[in-house]
Amino acid sequence: MNNQVDQSLNTLQILAAQLRSMWEGLVSLLPNLVIAIFLIISTWIVARFATKIADRLTARTAMRPSLRELVDTLVRIAIWTVGLLIALTILLPDLTPGSLIAGLGVGTVAIGFAFQDIFENFLAGILIMVREKMRIGDYISCEGIEGKVEQILLRETHIRKLSNELTIVPNSILFKIRSRF
Repeated sequence: MNNQVDQSLNTLQILAAQLRSMWEGLVSLLPNLVIAIFLIISTWIVARFATKIADRLTARTAMRPSLRELVDTLVRIAIWTVGLLIALTILLPDLTPGSLIAGLGVGTVAIGFAFQDIFENFLAGILIMVREKMRIGDYISCEGIEGKVEQILLRETHIRKLSNELTIVPNSILFKIRSRF
């Protein structure tokens, strides 16, 4: 019985030592955490301003509204990616930008396979917008769907059939069919 009491005291001492060590680690990490949080807030502010600037610049061009949205999204993603990579490097000093980028490369392959259809539709939408082979108001016929193009988005196109039914068609289908003409 005395042995059990000694064992539970030993276990409590080990637990207390681990908790104390974790607390000390958290306290030593606080300055880096504050800097990383400040950097993320700064990234949010920069992303908002950069998006507004990109929006003003693209508004002066003859770009489609959906293509302007794409530019805004790409600007925002680029700024957030850089900001988060820098914040992670500050928060975890052992993590180098090279290892982060290598990790992103491996993660990108896995994500690419998982979201293959979404990316295919997204890229087809970009190509449809850039090539301007199809515009809002055009009458199209593909894959048994005939109608007037009402809206072209990044991943899908809205087509109003002659029966006044709205059909949403993935851009990859339209791109593959339209690119053959």
